[in-house]
Amino acid sequence: MMKALKKTSPHRHTKPVCRGLCAADFSISLHITGQIQIFVFVIQKGYIHYEIPCFIRKNKYSNFSEYRLQIRRRLMDQCTCYHSTTEYHTIRPLAEQFSPALDQQIREKFPSVKPMNEKPLAISKHAPTAPLPERKPMVFTHLRVTEYEYNTGYARIDNAIIDALRGQSQEVKDNVYDLIRKDLLPNNVHGLSEDDRLALISLGVEKAQYLADQFMDDRTKASFMEAIRSTARIGAAGKRVGTCDMEYNVKKAYATDGYNRIREDILNELLFSMEKDDPEAFAEYKKKSGGNAALFAMEWLIHGNFNLLNANKPKYRKHQDEQYKKLNEGKLDNTFSGADTSNKKNFLAALSEKLQAGQALQASFFLERIARMAEAPDNYLYSNRIVLWTRG
Repeated sequence: MMKALKKTSPHRHTKPVCRGLCAADFSISLHITGQIQIFVFVIQKGYIHYEIPCFIRKNKYSNFSEYRLQIRRRLMDQCTCYHSTTEYHTIRPLAEQFSPALDQQIREKFPSVKPMNEKPLAISKHAPTAPLPERKPMVFTHLRVTEYEYNTGYARIDNAIIDALRGQSQEVKDNVYDLIRKDLLPNNVHGLSEDDRLALISLGVEKAQYLADQFMDDRTKASFMEAIRSTARIGAAGKRVGTCDMEYNVKKAYATDGYNRIREDILNELLFSMEKDDPEAFAEYKKKSGGNAALFAMEWLIHGNFNLLNANKPKYRKHQDEQYKKLNEGKLDNTFSGADTSNKKNFLAALSEKLQAGQALQASFFLERIARMAEAPDNYLYSNRIVLWTRG
């Protein structure tokens, strides 16, 4: 009995721990009616959700465990990313791992009466009488992110973000680049469906809007949010590699100028002129790869082709404009759009309300994200500080 699942409202939602499988893709809903337990398996197969009800009496709970294992093995694809191992191991209770003889042997050697001190502990006469010093927490700080760690390589997009963050505190910079790395352009989307992944990008855009409203002026805010949405469109157009890893249309290498701003790749301008005015050389360039290709292009330039580069600059700028326009044509998911960004409390409450409306999403994943934002100090959504208190 299997039907497409559009939305569920389970009374209880759990994520089983497993190895070799994406635990986030498997959940159980438990409904109790009299002497009957109705277990509803919510299973994601690819991008399709299935709902499988199983009716089991209370006195046959062991059969439910066997049925759960059977369903998992039959319907779930194994995850190949680093989050999972290659085999599924059943966890056995410790009592079942002991034989009756070994259990009896342990009981015989274990003392029936615990040793106790006959005299109570006394405070030494030479103990200091001064009050104990106040305990101080241990604070660990992760490495700070920089402006160049999570860039796309598109100069207009990256420079708009760099300019907006110039003069901002390190905490604001950390918050912005953390959401780019984890929400807009995550390298690994383990356990997330395509709907979850696009909703995560929507969450990242709203987080950026909150930070802009809290820490930026109106002029800076507009260019910053335009760049964030462009980055989000690059993320939305990303492709999965295997089951969990992502690949995006970003540039792997890029240059900076003396003001720490990203420069447009001159090689693209060079190849544009080569393709327009010297098709034979361009065909030869395409046969090469790596350093040999770059060396061939530079040799072509210095052998009397600077005039072609200068002559094609207007055409190349028009070509660039068309590329950026095409990049900004993609549509974004609106799961979390329109959240109240007036203050942190209202913002987190609005995110929770919008999450409840998205019944098909993996609620536990997004609730954990919202909880982490609530733990960040002041008006920030992310903190790279970990505070540990020592025991007394």
